[in-house]
Amino acid sequence: MARRSSIELTFQEVTGTSKETTVAGGVVVDWIDKTAYACAASWARSACRTSYVGNMHFIVPVPRDTPVTVQARVVHTGKTSVHIQTRVLIRNTAVPAEAGEDGPEGDGPEGGGVQGGVEGEGSSDDVWTVCTECFMIYVAVGEDGDPAPVGPFEPQTELEKRRDVDASQRMVYRRQVEETIQSMPEGMGSSEALTLRFLADTEDRYPDGKMRGGAVMKWIDKTAEICAERYSGYDVAAVLTGGVRFYRPITIGDLVEVDARLVLTGSKSMHVLVRVRAGGRQERHPEVVAYGLPVMVAPDGEGSARQIPPWEPITDEDHAVAEKARQLRDLRNATLLTPSPLASSS
Repeated sequence: MARRSSIELTFQEVTGTSKETTVAGGVVVDWIDKTAYACAASWARSACRTSYVGNMHFIVPVPRDTPVTVQARVVHTGKTSVHIQTRVLIRNTAVPAEAGEDGPEGDGPEGGGVQGGVEGEGSSDDVWTVCTECFMIYVAVGEDGDPAPVGPFEPQTELEKRRDVDASQRMVYRRQVEETIQSMPEGMGSSEALTLRFLADTEDRYPDGKMRGGAVMKWIDKTAEICAERYSGYDVAAVLTGGVRFYRPITIGDLVEVDARLVLTGSKSMHVLVRVRAGGRQERHPEVVAYGLPVMVAPDGEGSARQIPPWEPITDEDHAVAEKARQLRDLRNATLLTPSPLASSS
């Protein structure tokens, strides 16, 4: 199979468990993972596993019953890792073509909405809206399951060089986020909390039989969604998800525990810390395999979000968790506001 540095796939959700008319964040992440995995595996010429899912800010909700295009491209490689930049687009033929004449090749902040034509596809009458962007990291694995070397991606154009540098800089930020989450107390404290337990039994797996990262992301999003709904009393939707670090893969048949805890509220937002643990049925203390910190809001049906009752920390542990959550919020906001060299400014 020829090596490819970019791939584009189309998805569409017709039904879902949410009462909302938009696609759940976890489903969108799953689409991104499938597209990015295909790109990473094509470049590495081997099986891969998800190592990191970047933050995704949904500037534009992804509607149901609508074809959605997901683009993925290689932007950086390590010794055994492939860094993929993705974005999710929907076609909007109602907007005049001149409104998007710059195309999705225009620079914008991570998660920003950019309108224009898609590379290599569509006509001048098509206008595309970017719903969200996401950076993914995959590790190539050999037949023995150990990390395998990948061919280096050598940027040629000025734009490719910018993307390569940007990917390297984001690794520093990710380490800061990881250290902050690892320092958070393990207990659930007095805030709204939820634990789901189930056996990993699905066909949603990598070629080597391990669970796909996108499937785990759907668990994270769904558990955070339920936790936020229990706290607010309303149906909720994710406005920020991703930022998930995977420590090790989940094997089919593992007993999975997904813990969600409300750790911070804004005037309209709920930040939910989610940890995923997995291991054999006999293990009483399974290992942490992934974490995430989705941000949920309660749509009011009129294009805005409802006011959320503030969560007030009570115990020392509550205060410690809330302070760490504020640090994480500030770290993520700083990255989301950083211009992402997704495309050319031409």
